[in-house]
Amino acid sequence: MREQRFEQVLDTIEQRLDAVSASVLEYEQRHLSSGAEDPLVQPGDSIFDAILEQIVQGLHSFLTPSTSKAHFDALLSSAPDIACTLDCETRVLSVNPVFTQYLGYAPHAIVGRPFSEVLVEGSEQGIVQRARDLGLAGVSRQLPKPEDILMLRARHSDGSPLSLECVTAASLRGGNAVLVAALRDPTLHRSLVQQLRLTKDNYDALSETLTEAIVRIDERFQIVFANRAVRTTFGFEPQELHGKPFSTLFPGEIYRRHEQDFRKYFVVDDTDRRNLGMSGTLEILGCHKHRGVTPMEISFGNSKEYRGRTLTCIIRDITQRKSAERRLRQLAYHDQLTGLGNRDLFDGDMRRLLEKPERFEKGMAALLFLDLDGFKQVNDTLGHDAGDRLLIDTGARLRRTLRETDAVYRFGGDEFVVLLGFVHTRRDAALVANNILGEIRRPYDLPGSSELGGQTATVGVSIGIALFPADGATIEAVTRAADLAMYHAKESGKNRFAFYSAELDARARERWELEQGIRAALARGEFVLHYQPIVGADGAVGGLEALLRWEHPQMGQVQPGRFIPIAEETGLIIPLGNWVMETALRDIRSWNADGYPDLYVAINLSPRQFDQPDLVEAVSGAITRSGVNPANVKLEITESCIMSAPKTAIRKMNELKQRHPGLSISIDDFGTGYSSLSYLSQLPADAIKIDLSFVTNLFQLNNQKVVNAIINLAHSMNLAIVAEGVESKEQWDYFNQHRCGSLQGYHFGGAVSRQAVQQLLHGGPLPEQPTDAAAE
Repeated sequence: MREQRFEQVLDTIEQRLDAVSASVLEYEQRHLSSGAEDPLVQPGDSIFDAILEQIVQGLHSFLTPSTSKAHFDALLSSAPDIACTLDCETRVLSVNPVFTQYLGYAPHAIVGRPFSEVLVEGSEQGIVQRARDLGLAGVSRQLPKPEDILMLRARHSDGSPLSLECVTAASLRGGNAVLVAALRDPTLHRSLVQQLRLTKDNYDALSETLTEAIVRIDERFQIVFANRAVRTTFGFEPQELHGKPFSTLFPGEIYRRHEQDFRKYFVVDDTDRRNLGMSGTLEILGCHKHRGVTPMEISFGNSKEYRGRTLTCIIRDITQRKSAERRLRQLAYHDQLTGLGNRDLFDGDMRRLLEKPERFEKGMAALLFLDLDGFKQVNDTLGHDAGDRLLIDTGARLRRTLRETDAVYRFGGDEFVVLLGFVHTRRDAALVANNILGEIRRPYDLPGSSELGGQTATVGVSIGIALFPADGATIEAVTRAADLAMYHAKESGKNRFAFYSAELDARARERWELEQGIRAALARGEFVLHYQPIVGADGAVGGLEALLRWEHPQMGQVQPGRFIPIAEETGLIIPLGNWVMETALRDIRSWNADGYPDLYVAINLSPRQFDQPDLVEAVSGAITRSGVNPANVKLEITESCIMSAPKTAIRKMNELKQRHPGLSISIDDFGTGYSSLSYLSQLPADAIKIDLSFVTNLFQLNNQKVVNAIINLAHSMNLAIVAEGVESKEQWDYFNQHRCGSLQGYHFGGAVSRQAVQQLLHGGPLPEQPTDAAAE
């Protein structure tokens, strides 16, 4: 039954569409050829009802201008109402048979006589005024009003009085303006007249109260009603729109594009629209009389059929709403700092791109993941305002580098993404990446605290490139590929680009397995500490450096070079570093109590560990819990770690030494960073460790000059010196000659387990102990 009903609705709609289209086509043809219009009243129709409808709808005339005199008279003669026509002097021009039958006046007796002769004296004022208006304004300006419904006292030809309800309408009879008067016995029709008058009053009150424009159109898509709100919405006066085409309210091209939609709403009743998937509203560009094109929204009321079908349209100006929607879209899909697209916009753009595989028949698209190198140092050193300015300028530089068809996004922090919608070859993507590298390398002018009010900074960028569909056919696959390539570029030295390759997946898998293994190893206690001796000039052991080792039950010894970088990157170095600190301090406290009171332990602090806001509290807590003498503790911090944020580093080092007098701090890997001598002189350091890269190539002339400079610098600043990586007697002798107080390296022994340390301490001066280079 439901399917049958649905088919019936479709059939009805198709029939109505065909009828309306045919009607409009016929109307247009007639209008273009002769200006003629079809009559709105057919022979036998009630003229009284037609005029009442005219009053409700606000029509100019209930007969079309093309109606001939003969046809006009035929309509009046066949009407079931008392009807007559009057001129502007209220003289009777014609009467119909019902007029003669009901009032007793033969046509020859009344035609040409004043209509007032039919009325009781005193009741003719309303119809006389209506006739005078006809003479002054003509038919086109005679808009009907509820006041046109008159109560008259008439006189029958035999002299008996009658009460009649009268409605009037201006029309044309053979090209001449006439006033048509239709009369009825009020005892039979009073309720209908009152109902229509009340409906008209209520409709007017409601339509004029609403701020939205209300427009009603007929089957020819002409406007038959407009409320006062059209002034605000469209700039027209209501009377300007009466009889005008509906298309007047829209730009021509826009109207033609939506004309079929309007026809559907015209013929489909409101109750059936939802079943056909039609929306209750339509967004469209309207045409304001003075302001031009404006976004509009139309709500369609019920289509009604009563002496011709009409459609009510409620139209509102949605300019402000569209502006708000654009602002909300900007907030939802764009980064607020740089104005670039965000991750949500990226996802939408990628979906649309991947939905069109035909784009890649003659080429490909490229995805570039970018991560700034050195941004953290700028942010920490110059402040967040400078960091924000750098990010904003980076976004602007990227936009300048790209084509209009390309897109750039910011995912957060210093991560940017570039989408090249089409490239012919991977070389094209490489060219764009090279341009980006050059653009980002240029110095940035940033706000700062210098005397000149600003300063410059330089950063680099690591770029990972994935091509699709070659490197992935989904958003997840291609973004993962670009991300892996970007990390590979960073690992390869930064400030460069790298393409994705399949082997990066294997490396990523290995990294993931190592990361999971580190987490499990922490829980299972697979990590241990080994200790490498640090000796004095005579070879006597003075201290031990704590070195982390991982003894995996299946893989055996995992080299530190494999798992330490991953721990640093993932943040797992924090719990690992805390475990190393607690364990090493307990061990040295035990050896101090066993007869080696001056033995010290050197503990490395990783960059990630040193950057922690609670570093001082963490170290202090470990020292306190172990009960160790702070004089037997040396913390080793890399030069690059200190110089990434020197002011913060100095503050933390001073606070540690103030809390724990006797605690020593060494600058590890000295000579490999970019220390500023002004900062170096402020560092509360006690020793520097000459990096093993210098020691290994000690006897190369230029290298030896660098080592001598470092030693002289340390002596001038009263800093102790530790040379690490000593592997020969000649190197030992060299550093002894240059008053380098501490040495460390395989010449004296590699790292040994905790159990072997006791034997090491009892063994006397080194290098009598065997070495195990493989353990390192």
